[in-house]
Formats: sequence, structure tokens, C-alpha cells
Amino acid sequence: MRKIAVVGSINIDYFVEARKLPELGETKLGNHFFLSIGGKGANQAVAASRLGAEVALFGSVGKDENSKIFIENMQNETVDLTHLNRVEVAHTGVAFIEICNSENRILVVPGANDYTNVSYITRILDELLVYDVVLFQMETPMQMLEHLIPILNEQGKTIIVNPAPAQKIKESLIEMITYLTPNEYEYQIVLDSDQSMEELLRKYPNQLIITCGTKGVVYYDGHSMIQVPVIKVDAVDTTGAGDTFSGAFTVAVSEGKSLFESIQFGNIAAGLSVTKKGAQTGMPYRLEVDILMKEE
Repeated sequence: MRKIAVVGSINIDYFVEARKLPELGETKLGNHFFLSIGGKGANQAVAASRLGAEVALFGSVGKDENSKIFIENMQNETVDLTHLNRVEVAHTGVAFIEICNSENRILVVPGANDYTNVSYITRILDELLVYDVVLFQMETPMQMLEHLIPILNEQGKTIIVNPAPAQKIKESLIEMITYLTPNEYEYQIVLDSDQSMEELLRKYPNQLIITCGTKGVVYYDGHSMIQVPVIKVDAVDTTGAGDTFSGAFTVAVSEGKSLFESIQFGNIAAGLSVTKKGAQTGMPYRLEVDILMKEE
């Protein structure tokens, strides 16, 4: 297994569950509240670590109470936090997540995540280049990705980008990415194109991987469209399912599994994750995923 670096966001997530969400200007009573560690970077690092990978998280936190909560909670996960950027002038990122009928809507305030920037990456570049596979999301500055991805590409690293929240990625940068994993609502924004899903998949064979929720994951292998189905579960909370897929997919890629097997591994992990509440609390461990992989 090759070593994985996750470069991404760190948040404290505040969850509120309600039978019905309020309209603008309306107040409603919620049913439950809980706090969890989040941020797409932290989530994906935890997902990969629980599945047996050697993972380091490169990201930023404030010097505040939430950063202490994050570090204390992460002590139970075998994620290397040695290279965290501790920022004096910003708070640790936060996300406010409303859950209703197993669906969610999320408001994120980046805070210190804006300091996972070119300056930080320049300081820790030598440490980052020790890792073989690097996983990104889009909750950190785009300028950092535009600076770092060419360096990683030149060094022969495997580069995986989960482009969420969606924003346009330059074509010159896409050419350097090993795997790009938008969902069915993001791919046209990310690729800055109004072409159909099939047209764009054909344009990026074995590189563009589009996740389609309960419809599974689709990619083009150079000869035909391949659809990898999800597993059937009773969903409790879909928060973190995409991050679980990204972390699990990256682990499978790092182990040398085929693209189909890597997506299948990611789908199983994501399916298991939605059976519990919270972005990280539902993330499965390796044995759970391996058992279902054998059944597929």
C-alpha cells in the first residue's frame, strides 16, 4: 500500500435534526443536536485511515477551542496531524448541517481553511512529497491546487480530486489529475461544459468518474460505459457519504486495485456510512467493507 496525503479542509460540524426545516424568516423547533468533526479533508482522511491506509492530513485550524476539540477527537483516528497549519488570525472552520427525512443542507464558514494556501504548501512541500497518493477537495483555495498539482504531476504522484463544492477547473490542470470524481450535479460546472454526461465521460476515459447517488457510479473505460452499482441499505443520514466514497476509493487505488474494483470498494464503504448519523461516526472499518466485497 502506498502512503496517502489528504490536502483539505477541517471543520467542526454542528448538526440539527428536524421533522421540517424552516422557511426564510420562520422559526421551528428541532428534535436533536450534536457536534462532530468534519470538513471534507478531515472526513476523507478518517475514511481512508479506518480502511487501513497510512494517512496524513495537511490542512489548517485556528488557535481556538474548536481546534482543541478537533485534535482531541482525532486522537482516536490513526491520521498523522504533524503538519497541521495553526493560524492565529482565523477561527477553525465550521459547518452548520440541517437534517430532515435523511436528507441534508449545509452552510460552511471556511475560517482557517482559507490559509491552506500556497504559502503553507511551500513551507511543507518536502514533507508532502513523501506521500505517493494525494487527495484534494475544493474547500481550500483554488490557487493552492493550481500551484501544487503541477508539482505533484511532475513528481509522478497519483492525484485524486473530489471537486466539491463544485467550481471550474482549468483544462490544463485537469490533464494532470489522475482521477476526477464529481457527482451528477457538479460535473458540468467543474468541466465548464454543457455537454452531456456521456460526451464528457468519453472525453476523459478512465479519468472522469461521476457519482450518481443511488444510481451508482459511471465512467468510460475507452470501449464502453461502465456503471458500478451501490449497495442497498436503509439510509439514516447521507452526510459524509461522498467523503467516505472518496477516502475508500483512494485507499483502493493506493493498493493497486483496478478502477472498477476501486469504485466498488468506495460504493460499499459509502453505503455502510449512511446507516448512522454524522459525517464520520458512520464511516466503516476495513473488515466491514471486505466482507461485502467478497459477496459482490
